[in-house]
Amino acid sequence: MLSFISRNLLVFLYLYSTLALSEDIVWLSEWHVSGNKALTIDEQTRDLIINEMTDFSVTLQQTTSSRALMRLRDENNVCVSDRVFNNERAEYSLVSDLPQVVVPGLKFYLLDTFINKHNISPKQLSELSLPEILARHPNMRLGTVADRSYGKVIDNVLMQENLASRLWKRSSSDMGEGIIEMLASERIDAVFEYPPLFEKVRQQKALSAGVQAISIQGIPKFGVGFVLCSRSPEGERAIAAVSKSLAELTKQRAYLDIHLSAMPEDYREEMLTYYNQIYGTDFTLEIKKPHSVP
Repeated sequence: MLSFISRNLLVFLYLYSTLALSEDIVWLSEWHVSGNKALTIDEQTRDLIINEMTDFSVTLQQTTSSRALMRLRDENNVCVSDRVFNNERAEYSLVSDLPQVVVPGLKFYLLDTFINKHNISPKQLSELSLPEILARHPNMRLGTVADRSYGKVIDNVLMQENLASRLWKRSSSDMGEGIIEMLASERIDAVFEYPPLFEKVRQQKALSAGVQAISIQGIPKFGVGFVLCSRSPEGERAIAAVSKSLAELTKQRAYLDIHLSAMPEDYREEMLTYYNQIYGTDFTLEIKKPHSVP
């Protein structure tokens, strides 16, 4: 009887110690944790990373972009997905060694009605920078998402006080989706967005407004989104686990396929080029079949 109790006590102590060593992390997302919808590239890669973090108990929570950054700054055990990392965010967050996501760069989505009304050539527009475009078209209404970083080049332009009256900032919970719907309803004339998200929203919402996706001067050819965690001892341990997971996952075909499946057909070759460049891989669009043994 005593040996039975002793064995069970040892099992209990082992399980307790395992649970006690598991650290609690809150992972914030801008999308619903569950629901009958297709997961985004952010969510799918996030879930793979979390599955590798066996020493952590991760709780998924949904919040707005601005609220996520506030909690990242104010709390000790928070991580967020797919974010631009800049000098401001470096003051209160730690960044993964590798990006979580890599995609073709931001496109300047401009309404066909604006193009036709002002007799604009999309090809000529692609030869201009954002300041030059805004200077040439003072009536253009540009939509942005509040507290979102579009990268240093665009952010520096958007911070100019003389543009405040021409910027429409969306700060509600739908964020990226909402600003694209504003474009489709012609409440604004242009937005910056990554192709996967724009095409996903356009298909889901059956948006019919004609738009042109333009690569303008000064915008990086590809975009990367990192995992950020709290600048704290807890965050340091979490970001180390995230970086370890990414080092392994990004070398797997399944991780690339998540990127490719989220990409419009016209962007998949470009997507592959950037993926191989960032992660040091040599994948092709077609899965290599093993040679058959005669």
